[in-house]
Amino acid sequence: MQPVQGIQTTFYTDVRMPVIAGMQRGTRNYKLRKVGYDIYRHYFDTADKDCQVGSHRIKRVLNQI
Repeated sequence: MQPVQGIQTTFYTDVRMPVIAGMQRGTRNYKLRKVGYDIYRHYFDTADKDCQVGSHRIKRVLNQI
């Protein structure tokens, strides 16, 4: 788990973002593909969530090939 960048508050939203990777090993397939996802937690200043004050990555999940 990464350290929090910014301020950590009680108002947050978890966001799931894809992990993109390139060439497969041992082939000439240059296509980009989604190989998993990261879960980030974004912290906000109030319950209205109008200003982001911090974030950090909670975990990374990679698909099995």
